Amino acid sequence: FISCEEKKQAAITLKNPTKKSEAPVMQALEKEKPSSAWTLETWHDRFNAWFELMQKERMMMSFVLSFISLISAFCIMAVMFTVSIQRKKEIAVMKALGATPFQVVRVFLWQGVIIGFVGALLGVGLGLLVLEYRMQIQGFLAGIGFDPFPVAFHGTANIPVVIDWAELAWQAVKAFVMVVVASIIPALITARQDPARSLRSM
Repeated sequence: FISCEEKKQAAITLKNPTKKSEAPVMQALEKEKPSSAWTLETWHDRFNAWFELMQKERMMMSFVLSFISLISAFCIMAVMFTVSIQRKKEIAVMKALGATPFQVVRVFLWQGVIIGFVGALLGVGLGLLVLEYRMQIQGFLAGIGFDPFPVAFHGTANIPVVIDWAELAWQAVKAFVMVVVASIIPALITARQDPARSLRSM
């Protein structure tokens, strides 16, 4: 944006507006401006507060997503503990027949791998589906009195979206690893149990 004391403005739009691409343009305009009454201002400078707000929202969203993933991992761990208790007799029979602790751990590990892989795929798929129909979802929520993206706050009725495939892959891998680790812990505890004691307690 270019403005002057006479409240006249002119604007130059770049095809790919980034800070790196704006720098040479700003330097050229600084040399070519008609008088010192004109001042140069980029779109980033004018809406700097809005950019900072969006950055803070993104940081908070990343924290919330990580917290949700951690809670999900603990839920998977609780489920694995429940399964190990329910299958206590079968595990004891396996160990009495000569199964090694690693073989017992491998059974639970495969369960964790399957749950983590399917969960990561479903999470990415549902996330992309929500992004695709974000405007319809916003309209529905606004219709019932809850608007998570009000126009007065964000200054736009449309919700722009840029799909970062690297971020999606990172979240999917992180969720997968957390689920696998959560399934290993109860497996290690179960594999160390004495089969004779487990059979006597049934």
